[in-house]
Amino acid sequence: MAYSSGEQKLARVILNHSLSIKPREKVLITAANLASYPLAKEVFVEALKLGAYPLIDEASFPGLSYQFFSLANNWQLNYIPREILKAKTEWADAYVKISSPLNSKELNQIDSKKIFARAKLTRPFADKIIDSDRWLYTEYPTPSMAQDAGVSLDWLMDFYFNACLVDYNKMEKELLALEKVLDKGHLVRVVGKDTDISFSVKGRLAKACFGERNLPDGEVFSAPVTRTAEGRIYFEFSAEYFGKDVEGIYLEFKKGRVVKAKAEMGEEILNEVLSSDAGAKSLGEFAIGANYNIKVGMKNALFDEKIGGTVHLALGRSYKEERGGAPSFGNDSAVHWDLVKDTRTKGSYVELDGKKILVGGKILL
Repeated sequence: MAYSSGEQKLARVILNHSLSIKPREKVLITAANLASYPLAKEVFVEALKLGAYPLIDEASFPGLSYQFFSLANNWQLNYIPREILKAKTEWADAYVKISSPLNSKELNQIDSKKIFARAKLTRPFADKIIDSDRWLYTEYPTPSMAQDAGVSLDWLMDFYFNACLVDYNKMEKELLALEKVLDKGHLVRVVGKDTDISFSVKGRLAKACFGERNLPDGEVFSAPVTRTAEGRIYFEFSAEYFGKDVEGIYLEFKKGRVVKAKAEMGEEILNEVLSSDAGAKSLGEFAIGANYNIKVGMKNALFDEKIGGTVHLALGRSYKEERGGAPSFGNDSAVHWDLVKDTRTKGSYVELDGKKILVGGKILL
């Protein structure tokens, strides 16, 4: 596939399908750095063709995050340019964020406490965009992403477009059916390797995702009722938090909170996340992945959580929207960390009120 062709097609999906951009609407395009330029340019051009007003937010340069956390004093670490961030979020009608990590390990030598503290301060501005429900996030491939996944950049490019450019109309019909099933359910049970965990979704409404907020996309998610998770779960897929890898995560829950946590690698990071605030030890999301064009893990949650036939749970914040979230009595946290469980293996399944809805990676309706 020619990259320019793929990028143009993807830009049209973003603006027409994901965001339904209308003439005279203002679109803020946040490009992580110059590596995002090929896709950011196509989104800019297509927005102009639709009669909207696109604005590309300034790009960053490699190494600046490391320098900031290395050199900033306490005042600098705690200072937030609120006026600028507020103006950006209030100006735009819709938001497109294109991440293109040039070095996913840039902050590995930085004290995680600094990163977590800063994230808490900036989270309200990110939440304002998320709660607007008119945003799109994607990660455009870079050599760093390819290295993390252990693949070539050319392979990753083909993988990316194949994962993103799916038939979202067909996916919508299929996932809305699963959404209706989850809407009526009360108790979810997940069984698999070192896993037997249950939690309530009673009173919650599920959300089918078919290319409206993430690309690639393909999942149905809901917010577990706070304090209802009981049992244990092992996550086969690697996770990362601000570039720091954690593998082989094992969690035990009682009364909705993590009471035991282990990891085969990065256990210190896992414990730091769990202790970062009061809500980090509780669940904010449960989801079933349904993009069957994605079959292998990429060490990247945006892709891995969409793998067809897997499930994922998020520690921390639940969304506030009625569908997929908890408009009231939800879990609050600066953390929202998606952890992916492989339920495609023999003997793995998901039950809803005692009825199997996912067996060996296949969704049953």
